[in-house]
Amino acid sequence: MLTITKDFLQQIHLTEAEFMQEMALWLFSNKKISFGAARKLAGMDVWQFQELLDERGISIHYDVEDYLADLRTLQILQP
Repeated sequence: MLTITKDFLQQIHLTEAEFMQEMALWLFSNKKISFGAARKLAGMDVWQFQELLDERGISIHYDVEDYLADLRTLQILQP
């Protein structure tokens, strides 16, 4: 588990939500996580995250591997 302290967030001038969005953007743009995982990490719905990517000039690199990862996630989340 990763613990982000308030002191650290103050030093980098980000709220917790902003930090999570930055982490999601970085992980997604470096192809470490899928679009679905990144938007969840960012705490955003699909459209919000797509808009954030567009604002930052990050292209959506959604390929077969991403699709399969999202399918696995959906299977895990189904009741």
